[in-house]
Amino acid sequence: MEIFMDSQYLALISTILSVALLIIVFWQALKLHRLDRMRREFFSSGLKKDLEQILIDQNRSISKITQQIKEIDESLDTIFTGNRNNIQKVGFVRFNPFDDAGGNISFTLALLNAKDEGVVMSSLHGRDGTRVYAKAVKAGRSETQLTEEEMQAIKDAK
Repeated sequence: MEIFMDSQYLALISTILSVALLIIVFWQALKLHRLDRMRREFFSSGLKKDLEQILIDQNRSISKITQQIKEIDESLDTIFTGNRNNIQKVGFVRFNPFDDAGGNISFTLALLNAKDEGVVMSSLHGRDGTRVYAKAVKAGRSETQLTEEEMQAIKDAK
């Protein structure tokens, strides 16, 4: 009887191990099938190259793209540096300088670059005509005395 129970236990353990191994083999076969499908997709372009040649070609392409990105970056730096002197900031204020003239027809316009350098222009409209004044601006200030409207236009431009 002891031998019979030992053989039943051995048969049960053997069956459990066989089922576990069968599951593992099935799982590995599934993974192998997926890997084979990815391999076929990768080489489906019809090229008769081996994996090493494909990797070499990809590395060359990446090197070429990296060089192009460096050139574009240098060009952007040059453009950025060159554009610091262009007009980048604008301030505009309309006002009425004279009590006897109607409306806010007069204005002040500030045109500044990235360093807050440029010009502030004022147009004063009255009954007798229109006068235009321009004053240089450096570092957000002018050597000439500024009106309140001109200072506001510079402040708005910043």
